[in-house]
Amino acid sequence: MIGIVALAAAAAAAATCPAHRGSAPLRSVDLYDEPITDNALLAPDTTRRLNRTTVQVWRVDGVYSARRSLHIRCGYAIGGSVMVPVTKPVRECRLSARAGVRTFRCA
Repeated sequence: MIGIVALAAAAAAAATCPAHRGSAPLRSVDLYDEPITDNALLAPDTTRRLNRTTVQVWRVDGVYSARRSLHIRCGYAIGGSVMVPVTKPVRECRLSARAGVRTFRCA
């Protein structure tokens, strides 16, 4: 029972960009420290290529320890971008790209 509660809490804390918005694939992800109007764009802490997959990782727990907040903008090939709320603190965000397909998740 405790494992199920922990899993549910982890899922509630996760933030993600959907891989598609309608038929438009995810093309870019921007992470901002504080509101997007402050223009504090975060760069990935690491970028590595593993086989044919490129993985970028942002360690964002410092944003929360400084009592600030994280904001995510998901950009799509067609239809512009979508702001994704991060309602609970997360430790890291990860963008994976392989053969033109991008997946993004914070947890």
